[in-house]
Amino acid sequence: MSTLTDLADDYYAYRQSTDINRLMWDGSLERLAEWEDVSPEGVAERQRVLHEFADQAESCEIDQTDPHAVALRDAVIHTARAEAVQLQWSVELGDVNPHMGVLALAQVFLARFPLASDEDGEAYIAKLRALPTMLDDMVAVVQAAALEGRVALALHLRRTAESLRALAAEPAPLMAQAAPTRATDAGHWAQERDMTVREHVVPALERCAEALDAAARRGRQEEQPGLVHLEGGAELYERLVHAYTTVPMSAAEVHELGLQVIDALEVEYREVAGPLLGTDDNAEIYARLRDDSSMHYTSGEDIVADATAALERATAAAPQWFATIPQSPCVAHATQAGPVAFYSPPSPAAGKPGEFFFNAADPAVWSTYELEAIAFHEAIPGHHLQFALHAEADNLHPVLKHLNVTAYLEGWGLYTERLADEMGLYSSDMARMGILAADSLRACRLVVDTGMHALGWSRGEAIDYMVAHCPLSRDQITQEVDRYIGLPGQALAYMVGRREIESIRAEAQSRENFDIRLFHDAVLRYGMVPLPTLRRLVLGAQSR
Repeated sequence: MSTLTDLADDYYAYRQSTDINRLMWDGSLERLAEWEDVSPEGVAERQRVLHEFADQAESCEIDQTDPHAVALRDAVIHTARAEAVQLQWSVELGDVNPHMGVLALAQVFLARFPLASDEDGEAYIAKLRALPTMLDDMVAVVQAAALEGRVALALHLRRTAESLRALAAEPAPLMAQAAPTRATDAGHWAQERDMTVREHVVPALERCAEALDAAARRGRQEEQPGLVHLEGGAELYERLVHAYTTVPMSAAEVHELGLQVIDALEVEYREVAGPLLGTDDNAEIYARLRDDSSMHYTSGEDIVADATAALERATAAAPQWFATIPQSPCVAHATQAGPVAFYSPPSPAAGKPGEFFFNAADPAVWSTYELEAIAFHEAIPGHHLQFALHAEADNLHPVLKHLNVTAYLEGWGLYTERLADEMGLYSSDMARMGILAADSLRACRLVVDTGMHALGWSRGEAIDYMVAHCPLSRDQITQEVDRYIGLPGQALAYMVGRREIESIRAEAQSRENFDIRLFHDAVLRYGMVPLPTLRRLVLGAQSR
């Protein structure tokens, strides 16, 4: 085990030195002054080193009866190879995405670091000063790739450029970081922060916007949004399918699974929503859920209040369903940028709680019936229990705590939406409709992500399919589809992961002395692992 542990230590240290965007998402002060190396040479070197770590982990001899050794070895192998695949073309196609790109990420998280000392403050100013270089390097990659025909949608490039110009005109979000709590002179630090933004960052944003507008003239059109339209793209997408789902499924098999799940859900809509809405016509059900203004919020404060109430109920009920409860609290925040909803893990050492963010820029986007399901997914019993328990576990290697296995973490999040119903957490029958709405979104993802990236669907075809098969508004669906275009394969992980966890639970329940609290502890005990490994570990634990 010492050899594997040493390798895992080196691997995690390497990931901490290169995964700067993940550290920003987590609010980590490690490598605070830096940005990721987006140059082709830097990306290629990262891919080479990642494959080398995976090769070394595969050759490690371990005790196959030690579940923690199995978990750590398999996590190193999978996360290293998956990260190498996900890095391919990520700068030119993903970083410029208006919804999930690095700039959208920075607008949400760049002002949320828990700065404490003067040294933290200096590192943060250095990060701001380094941002123009990263933007210039990104632009160079985009321009070179565009000349080779590998370019994002023209629409996305233009929208990202518009966002950058708006931020340059009103850079307040980049000046919102609080001074270090122990700053010698907080006022002077704030002045330096603002001056750095105005004199260094704003001109870089304007340069980047101009360059992306120019690249948009070579951008792909909406009829060809998928990887399948790029040379080598179809093969890359198949690798991404495995990288995100961790199971041996082809894009075609995932697409067919999505169609089957959609068919089953439409029967469930008629059975559950029909009596509530007075119709058994799916199109009318979706239209009512989508368009009835009484089912939508009017203020961000109400969203946060309802989410907080849902989390209080979940916190009270959790001990009946989980043998171990984390100490770290979870709090809900409204934000004006970023994804519709997202979670940032706690950092017990830094005193940072788990944080659940709602994009409340347009409260009417939020349906009252879907809020609770999303809150349970992102916070309790979903991602917060998952990440907080991992963060507080003394026996988990950092690889297992912090390096994402998307199908595991998002599969768990989606699993807990229906688990919350078993726990009696939904406040009304209408709130339970959020379960179906969430399921139909995740099932549609299987169809349209593969449809665009493997089968050649247009952006419009993907949007129209989702409008016909789930109750989200067209604007929400459009944002979802644009996310899938910029992050191929990631959206498949949710439903595939949920179904695998349910399958593992069904097998565990067929055995004697099944205990749901111990089952959930087993699922969360070993950290983030590929789904085949999770099956082996959980069912092994249930039999011991």
